[in-house]
Order: sequence, then C-alpha cells, then structure tokens
Amino acid sequence: MLLSVAFFAVGLIDDLKGLRAWTKLLVQVGGGIGLYISGVHFNFCSAQSLSPWMSHAVCLLLTVLWVVLICNAINLIDGLDGLAAGAALFSMVTVMAIAMGSRPGVATATAILAGSVFGFLIFNFNPASIFLGDGGSLFVGFLLSGFVLAESQRQQSTLDSIFIPLLSFALPLTDVIVSVSRRFLSGHSLFGADREHIHHKLLELGLTQRQVVWILYGFAAFSTVLSLSVLHMSDVVLLPAGAILLLVLFFGLRKLKYQEFLEFRQVAKRIGLQRKSVARNIQVRKAAARLENTRDAKTMVAILEECLAADFDGFTIVLNDEFAAITDFPLPWKNGVVRQQWHSSIDELVISLELTGRNALPVGKLFLYQSMGSAFVVDPNLLKGHLRDAVAIALQNAVAAPRLARVNLPEVTLNPAALGAVYAESEAQG
Repeated sequence: MLLSVAFFAVGLIDDLKGLRAWTKLLVQVGGGIGLYISGVHFNFCSAQSLSPWMSHAVCLLLTVLWVVLICNAINLIDGLDGLAAGAALFSMVTVMAIAMGSRPGVATATAILAGSVFGFLIFNFNPASIFLGDGGSLFVGFLLSGFVLAESQRQQSTLDSIFIPLLSFALPLTDVIVSVSRRFLSGHSLFGADREHIHHKLLELGLTQRQVVWILYGFAAFSTVLSLSVLHMSDVVLLPAGAILLLVLFFGLRKLKYQEFLEFRQVAKRIGLQRKSVARNIQVRKAAARLENTRDAKTMVAILEECLAADFDGFTIVLNDEFAAITDFPLPWKNGVVRQQWHSSIDELVISLELTGRNALPVGKLFLYQSMGSAFVVDPNLLKGHLRDAVAIALQNAVAAPRLARVNLPEVTLNPAALGAVYAESEAQG
C-alpha cells in the first residue's frame, strides 16, 4: 500500500506538471525492487540448476519487468473514456478467481479494488465526468501487478502464476507490445505519445467512442473467459487456448492495417529473395569452375545455358575478329557468333561483358538478355567478374584443344628432353 501511494503521487505530479518518461520508468523499477525486498515476487525462479545469487537475480529481474509491463499496459490503454478501468476490471476477475481458494487476503484485496473501479467506471464511461489520469492508471496497474505476484507465492506451477494472468491481461499487454514494436520499427521514441494505439485505429474505421469501448470490452471478456477455462483444467489446454487468442489477435490487428507491420511482408520477401540469391550465386560459382576446366565449345555453351536459364532469356557470344580467325575447328556458332535463346522473346539487353582471356588477350563479348519487367537475383558483380573470366578461359581452352590434339604425344613420357621436344613441336604449330 505504501508503494502504491508513491505511484499515485508520481502519477498525480505527472498529470499536474508533467514528468519525463525516464523518471516514471525509474519509479516503476523502484516499485518492483520494493516488492521483491518485501518478499512479494514470483515463486518459480528458484531453479535447482541455478546458484542462489543467480536465482535471486533472475527473480528480481522478472519481478521488476512484470511491474513495469503491467503499469505501462494500463497507462497506455487509458485513451478513451472507461477503457482502461474496464479492461483492468476484467483482469481482476481472473486474479480474484485464482486467489480465492488459497490466498483469501489477495482475493479480498482484489475484490475491494474491483468494487472501487466499478464505482469509478460508472462516472468514467462516455461521456465521462471523472478520469483516471496517470495517477489512477499507475496506481491500479501497480496494485494489479502486486496482487498477481502475491498470489503466485503459493503457486508451484508456472502456468497458474504467469500464463493465466497473462491471458487475462491480453488487451492491455497487446496494446503495449504493439505500441513499442511499431515505434521501434518506425524509429520513433519508445516513450513518445501518439494516436496510433488500438483504440485510435478503431476510431479511424469510423466507429464511435462507445462502439470502440464495447468492442474492446468484448475482447477483454473473451480473454478473461479463456483464462478461467484454463484455470481448472490440464496444462495441455493452454496450447489451444493460446492459439485461439493469437488467431484473434492476428486477424484483429490485420484489420487495423498498421503500416509498420505491413512492412514485415516485405521483410519476409527480402529474406526469401536473399536465400534464393545465395543459392543462385553458388550455382554461378560452380558453373564458372566447370567452365575453367572445359575444353569443348559445345559443353561450354551447355554449361552457360544451364547456369543462366533461371535469370535470363538468352545470351549471345561474339568473338573478337583476331580470335575468331584462329578457330579452325567446328564451333557451335557461325562466323564467330553463337546465340542461345530458351524463351520466346528477347526484349531487352541487360548486361554486356567484355571477354578478356589469359595475358589480357581480347576474346570477344558476352551479351545477356532478359524480358522487360523481369528480375534476376544473382549478384551482378559475380557475373561481371568470375563468370566473365571463366567464359573467356573456356573459349581459349576450346581453341587450344584441337591444336594440342594434333601434337604427337608419347603415351608415357617422363623424360625432360622428350617433354621439351613436345613443347617445341606445339609451339611450331602455333
């Protein structure tokens, strides 16, 4: 009660004069520490695998996070007449039901708070004559978080002490999580005020204040019923209950059309595209390695077609005049040009690559074609570098292979003099 009075005082000062967000956050952290020192904290932190000091540290951290989360959840949802008080009232039903059997003191305190909030709500409902303000929302939020922590003292099950209250707080917690997430994604201050909370988005759909409040009351009531249905059932029921709640939240938030979350679709597409790009780059690297080792022009063209078919509609290789003059073997092109096309039309020239072989010998050009409006995911720098060089090397190998084939090589020779003679003969033949 002493700590809750401090919360009310800080909230009242904020209402009258205004306080910085960091100041209120420090007060909330201090309130969580105060509860922990008083022995009011979660009872499931003392795992056998943790050392005593680590167990205390984890328990303190979770207690502080819980207080900060619930206080801000009730505070942020207080944007329409009667909304925060009504949402808190529904959560109190679950807390009271959990504590009724084993912690009558907590149940009684929650009932007193619920009666007070209900009496207040009569005058707070639209059109309101009294308001919570930060003083009221921080006070109610802190007491609720403290009641859940006090009730969890007798619980050995994490399900009862955490997950069931979380279900009952689904509405305010969803609003705070959505608010923090979208502000982070937009690059705005996490503590700044705006008019993009869930209730604001519902108002933008053309609903009145009362209609919005009743809709959100319905969701809060649904969350409360869901949490109470899990209370006296097996832990296995939590999975479908949580799934139902997540589905309702997903389709509900989707209806509100938050632009920040619509960007997630683009992020997912970019992630998928990046994965595809990595696969295509690997394919190009493997094709380049095969090209560097091939000495057959037809095989070279087949490797290129296999490598480029996923991103392009075709390609053309045009040999340099001097290089084409020394190709005295049946290449798969005519007059130093080969054109491969595997789609019906080639509308646009995408990339033109100069082919330069070993010793900076100009070999020719490689043209890659693609239809209008299409896109390729392979790294262009990989095409302009590794693949281009590999094609030039493959062309040189293809030209050199018939000449070397005409050299009369001994079947087996390990004699340096004989190897020198073979080299001299091949040089004489050009």
